[in-house]
Formats: sequence, C-alpha cells, structure tokens
Amino acid sequence: MTNDILFFRLYILIILVFLLIFSFVLSKQLFIIVINQLKLIFLSSKLQKKNNFNEDFYCSLLEIYLINDNIVISVALSEFVLELNNDLVTKDLIYASLAYSYYSNSFYSIAEYYYLKILSFAPSNYKAISNLAYLYYNLGYKTKANYLFVRARNLEPTLSDII
Repeated sequence: MTNDILFFRLYILIILVFLLIFSFVLSKQLFIIVINQLKLIFLSSKLQKKNNFNEDFYCSLLEIYLINDNIVISVALSEFVLELNNDLVTKDLIYASLAYSYYSNSFYSIAEYYYLKILSFAPSNYKAISNLAYLYYNLGYKTKANYLFVRARNLEPTLSDII
C-alpha cells in the first residue's frame, strides 16, 4: 500500500516537472509571438501615419520575419522593395538581406549570387566580401575564402583582429 502511494506521488511529481518545463517553453514562445505582433502593429500604424517607407522601417520588418524564420515573407519583402526601384533603401542592404536569408536556409548558390551582386556595384564593401569569404569557407573553398579574407582585411584594417 505504501509503495503504491510512493509511486503515485513520484508519478505526479514527474508530470508536474514536465508540465512546468513545458509551460516555460510555451510562455517564452507566446511572449515572442506577442512582441512580434506588437511590433507589426506599431510599424503598420507608423506607416499609415507618415505614409513613408524608409530604411529603418524595412530593417524592422525584416528583423521580425527573420526572427520567426519566415524566409518566404522576408524574401518577398526584400524583392518588393527592390521592385519599388526607389532610393529609400540602399540596394546593398536589400541584397545583403536576401543573401543572408538564403544563406541561413542553406541556399548557398543564391546567397553567393547576391553577395556577388553587391560586389558588382560596390567592390569595396568589406562586409559583403567577408560574408562571401565565410560562405566559401563553410562550403570548403579554402583558396577563394583565403583570398577574400585577405581582400577584406586590406579594405578594413580592423578585420585583422577578427581573422
């Protein structure tokens, strides 16, 4: 009889610990969802009031979608801003966000395309060069990566501390 009560209490204790851990994970996810929804509401009201679309607004929207791992919407947003064909958001920022979106989801050839696109009109962009070098390094192209690391270090001397 006492063994049954002991096992029952142990069973209840295990279930309570599991539910406690589950509730922390769930509450964290709910908190992230609520914060992102509030950011979207704030950004949409800001867009409706001022009726403008600038680089900060683009970066805020992109951050929300990238945090949620929503590559389709982040790519669609970047492509939409690219199609607007205005100078509110710099092209290298849009291409860099597209490259990051594709790279973080293992579409390496597309990410390489966008990094090379940045370098086609801004050949001294050391961030794009170093990101492309990291991409090549992670893919195993050590020679290309070393060349680009040296090129990035020559353009930005503070990178010599990192590399």
